[in-house]
Amino acid sequence: MPEMSPDPLGKLMRHWALPELEGNESRPVAWRGGQPITREVFYRDLAAARQRLLRAEPGDVAGRPGFALLDSDVYRFSVWLLAAWSLGLVVVLPGDDLPATKAALNMPWIGSDPTSPSSATDHEEDVDVDHGTPGVMLFTSGSTGKPSLVEKTLRQLRAEAEMFEKAFGERLSTKTRFVASVPHQHMYGFPFFVLWPLTAGHAITVERLRYPEDLGRLPPADYVLISAPTFLKHLPDAPAPAPGLRWQMATSAGSPLALEVARQGAAYLSAPLFEIYGSTETGATARRQGDAPWQAMPGVRLSLDAETSRLRIHSPLLSDAEMESGYLSGDLARLDEHGLVLQGRADRLVKIGEKRISLTQIEQELALLPEVDSARVVPLPHEHESDRLILGVVIVLSPEGWRRHGAEKKVQFDASLRNRLRDRLDPLALPRRWRYVEAFPCNEMGKTTRQDLEKLFAPFFPHVEQIPQDPADAKPGVEKCVLRLRVPHNLAWFEGHFPGAPVLPGVVQVDWAAWFARLYFGFDAEATNVSNLKFQRVVLPGDVLRLELSLRREKGELEFIYTVDEKTCLRAVFMPRGPDVAGAPS
Repeated sequence: MPEMSPDPLGKLMRHWALPELEGNESRPVAWRGGQPITREVFYRDLAAARQRLLRAEPGDVAGRPGFALLDSDVYRFSVWLLAAWSLGLVVVLPGDDLPATKAALNMPWIGSDPTSPSSATDHEEDVDVDHGTPGVMLFTSGSTGKPSLVEKTLRQLRAEAEMFEKAFGERLSTKTRFVASVPHQHMYGFPFFVLWPLTAGHAITVERLRYPEDLGRLPPADYVLISAPTFLKHLPDAPAPAPGLRWQMATSAGSPLALEVARQGAAYLSAPLFEIYGSTETGATARRQGDAPWQAMPGVRLSLDAETSRLRIHSPLLSDAEMESGYLSGDLARLDEHGLVLQGRADRLVKIGEKRISLTQIEQELALLPEVDSARVVPLPHEHESDRLILGVVIVLSPEGWRRHGAEKKVQFDASLRNRLRDRLDPLALPRRWRYVEAFPCNEMGKTTRQDLEKLFAPFFPHVEQIPQDPADAKPGVEKCVLRLRVPHNLAWFEGHFPGAPVLPGVVQVDWAAWFARLYFGFDAEATNVSNLKFQRVVLPGDVLRLELSLRREKGELEFIYTVDEKTCLRAVFMPRGPDVAGAPS
């Protein structure tokens, strides 16, 4: 091993409690392409990054010198991070590199591969790094719609890493490797996938998991998986683990983890899967397995605000100013002897694709457009996946907006508004559904409720897909069309039929059959009667229906059959009108 400079990072390391960096230089700090990156190499890369930063001009970060750090490579990210901290610099972690983000962070950005370690000669500054030194700063959506600055000191970051080791460390071996499907730039991947392994002496796998197939390329070893629901839900499609590969545990955060996904994930991994509850402001607060009540993380105490039932968090991960009073979250909750039960949000933040989105910010950005007088954003269930959200927006247009709306097709007008938001909002925050009104709907108290806004988006028809038919199955004189109909959970016809147990009315199914008969056959069902009407199974929200239409044009008869999972729901025949049609409704 080449001779090293007189411990240029030693003071930081002793503060940060990284004992593995002070010895055993051959032990890997990371794995790239199946090859280890040793601590010897890590030290040399740190020295090279320090040299680069010493020659650079830092920006002003809330009155302190620092840089914005964005690097998709988690090893390089870690090198830049510790090098900056060793020089007393603040690191800002932007969530993206959108033009609006870069404009807001008017400071130098770093994040490329450090200078070749072999050419580096490090200075020997003695930087005073203490507990109160700011480590990172992040911008997170606030209830006002404007991103708020969140500062994390080295004390807080170290405490969180030590908390994870206390909560989960006994499950891990000395050769454990961490692998992640989530980005390390945010306050889930950052502490779990960067800080925890560094402080505990575990190695990180540089390559991020993108698809379930990536699990099949992992070499045999002991692993911890840092993941999220969007990845975990596809684990049943992943290849079987290689012989010798052992999962020790996994974590999930970012959005709610469905119980079935949690069970399937734990079964695939043959290891505990912990769902993590927390926020950028509070750090990790609680964990649970399956649908059990949440349990506070080590050192965390939970209570409820007496007036609002909002959760108050007392944690060593809070800022010094919040340590005594605790942090009042935006979550409604219930506490009992079994643990914590969350009962929904009290503010206007939603999670979409593991990102926290401010509805207020979207409304404020829309209001800046000349076509918009005011806007209300509404979270809506995804078309095909009820546990996912998309955003709809109801807009009261200005006179200029109504002029343009009348001169353009709706799809073009929608796209024009959406495109002007792209540089200012995360792609997940761009509305997918657009409605234009003269005024917002109001109840008798003059208030616009979320339920009233949601009704404006309720569809009246299912999502339709035609199923190709084999010509060999054709019958003489019979025209056939088979459709796959996905019934949305928010279908307008479910409202009031019946409260608490919605089912699709039979008359709607008959109307749909008549509509599709006109669309695909040009058959006028209004000139017929309905005969042989047989209901055998109710249709529920989220059902996928198979609708088979069979037309005997010469007789003027059309039979239709609805099935779900090969079980008949409804079958009937449209027949020519006549006085002798038994049982035909008038």
